Amino acid sequence: MRARRLFVVLTCSVLVAAVFAATSLGRSDKNGSTTAASGTVVLSGWGASPDELKLLKQVLRGFSKTYPNIHVDYQPITGDYVPAMLAKFAARKPADVFYVDSNVFLDWVTQGLLEPLDSYAQQSKFSSKPFYPSLLNGFKYKGKIYGYPKDWSPLAMEVNTDLAAKAGVKPASITNWATLTAAARKLRGVMPSGSKPICLSPSWDRALAFVYQNGGTFLNATKTKSTVNSPAAAAALNYYVGLIKQGLADIPAKLSVGWCGEALGKQKAAIIFEGNWLFPFMTSTFPSVHFSTQRMIMQKQHGNLAFTVSYSMAKDAQNKPAAWQLIRYLVGRPGMATWTSKGLALPSRSDVKPVAGRASFLADAPAARPWQFAPRFSQVIDTANNELSAVIEGKESVAQMLQKVESTANDTLSK
Repeated sequence: MRARRLFVVLTCSVLVAAVFAATSLGRSDKNGSTTAASGTVVLSGWGASPDELKLLKQVLRGFSKTYPNIHVDYQPITGDYVPAMLAKFAARKPADVFYVDSNVFLDWVTQGLLEPLDSYAQQSKFSSKPFYPSLLNGFKYKGKIYGYPKDWSPLAMEVNTDLAAKAGVKPASITNWATLTAAARKLRGVMPSGSKPICLSPSWDRALAFVYQNGGTFLNATKTKSTVNSPAAAAALNYYVGLIKQGLADIPAKLSVGWCGEALGKQKAAIIFEGNWLFPFMTSTFPSVHFSTQRMIMQKQHGNLAFTVSYSMAKDAQNKPAAWQLIRYLVGRPGMATWTSKGLALPSRSDVKPVAGRASFLADAPAARPWQFAPRFSQVIDTANNELSAVIEGKESVAQMLQKVESTANDTLSK
């Protein structure tokens, strides 16, 4: 925290100021707990499913028992989250603690909307070492931490085991592009009418994983230049779109579903690439559909995307001492263990064990890169998605798409 212990004799006025600063942030006990934090802290995030809400309330009850002097006012946002939060920031009335998606983090931190948390962590002796480095780095800016990942998920490959058995396909044998193509060709003969072996999303939050698998990148290491117009990326996108052109895959809209998870549930596709969020959906909506989860396929290397969200504090938070204690509990070992206990999310801490059946996801932790680019990059991704749809529809080539995307990206980066 900002208050620092003083080890020298100060003048009376300075000493009073120091004491006031220390008590305003809360005194730390031997375990680093800020016992003086009190009052109301506002927590916000996007709307949760009934199962998620039940778990979150369980976590918050645990927090209230640990910190009875702090009341949490949970205010979820049910509409479009980012515009709603930007309006609150503009009015200087944001929640004290809130979700920050890794994809908007750089926009919000460069606009000065987030509070750096390093001093709070240092004073309360809160260690960041248990967090997976790639996830924590997604919420660092200029060496400072502005949020701690509350959970995460990479992509994995989910396979309808009944259809796979009927086609003579062993899901575990699908490990790279060649074996995926071979499996899809076998599955084509057993798929129900109006379905395809594979469902592919017409968006870069799936296609980019294939680019990484082939050794390609979207930006350079310093995020100052686009590198997407490369032979590696072109080969990956040609393979991705080629599955559709060969009749081995299709997009959700062509399969009459909203997303690939629904395609798996309705047996409109036998193979999809989704994250841990698929499990609660399938359990509640398609409990009779059997599927296995395999590690994401690779090509030249393992490549995957990490989707993560932080708990962060507003720069304009009204109760920063209580806000820190809430963040510290939510992303601490007890809070995260409760939050991930039902398998609705994967823990972002290595010292919290996930539920059984998630080994395929965790195996890709070293190869997963945060779904994050650079400030003001949302328009670039919108352009990239539109161009990918145009390629899938046969309106332009992969080469043309990559040229346009790189040009748009570099134009944004130059500003």
